[in-house]
Amino acid sequence: MSRRPMPRIRAKLLPEAITTPAAELVSLAPALEQLREGLGGRPREIPCKYFYDDRGSALFEQITALDEYYPTRTERALIAAQAGQIVEAAGGAQLCDIVELGSGAATKTLPLLTAAGTPRYVAVDISAHALGRTREIIAQARPDVTVETVLADYSRSYELPGKPAQGRRLALFLGGTIGNEEDAEAIEFLTRVREHLESGDTILLGANLVTDPAVIHLAYNDAQGVTAAFNRNVLIAINALAQSRFDPADFDHHAPYDVEKRRIEMWLVARRALEVDLGRMGGTLRLSQGEGIRTEISRRFRRDDVLRLLDAAGFTPDRWFESPDGRFGLGLGRARDALRGL
Repeated sequence: MSRRPMPRIRAKLLPEAITTPAAELVSLAPALEQLREGLGGRPREIPCKYFYDDRGSALFEQITALDEYYPTRTERALIAAQAGQIVEAAGGAQLCDIVELGSGAATKTLPLLTAAGTPRYVAVDISAHALGRTREIIAQARPDVTVETVLADYSRSYELPGKPAQGRRLALFLGGTIGNEEDAEAIEFLTRVREHLESGDTILLGANLVTDPAVIHLAYNDAQGVTAAFNRNVLIAINALAQSRFDPADFDHHAPYDVEKRRIEMWLVARRALEVDLGRMGGTLRLSQGEGIRTEISRRFRRDDVLRLLDAAGFTPDRWFESPDGRFGLGLGRARDALRGL
């Protein structure tokens, strides 16, 4: 759980309604096959991208305002403090394009836009709700900045607007979202980002760092239950896509921090023995009481881990920025011509 910033508000749970399924952006057959394989595997899994239907995106905005959820405000403060140095390292006056993957509400990006002058801002997100918020916030804060939005599942293929003939492009992948993947998948994703960049362009990669386990645990187990509602909402999104018959009330939110693996794992755990009609996925899912479906991993990194991922994906690590409390880091990588691999 790692993506979107929002001004601080008191959490108020939203009604269980869904408008735009995030998964409508991919063709139905591959999405159903992916879900069928995930639910049939060991462990049973639902890809975390399905969190971000309209209601899920709004719930995540609420999560980022919670006292317990430190990553967003920590990253936002770090970017604000280092915006000038980041922009200078990314090309300074030559920077013409800032492309953000998983833009969310984009408030973290505003200091970079201010430091960069008037680059074009390209927001890529799976959520129409998030892209709408992005346009509103940028239009209000920086009406002089050209904004283009791309509604796409950036974990798969996506197309960006053409880059201006001259100038540098800076890609942003913030929020610690890289921690939702194991190393191989993270490198594959970053390599696809590299394909949208020219040699000398840059990427700014945000990563949650190893810190006090109790602090990490509370960030995913808030007292108001917003994260629990966000976790259960993925079942509503899946029902809308697959016409399945999951009842979120049949599941408990479970999000332990594994110290040895340095990761949070979010689960939905069956409160009783269940038989769930999988609708378009075909068949029935049988769960025993206490059996879980994993909905997300959120890894914690050390500095060298982040720089190694960048290097393996075709970026030369250039700069490292870290929050004063050591909880969040930003790695700046410069696109090079050849991959080095792990």
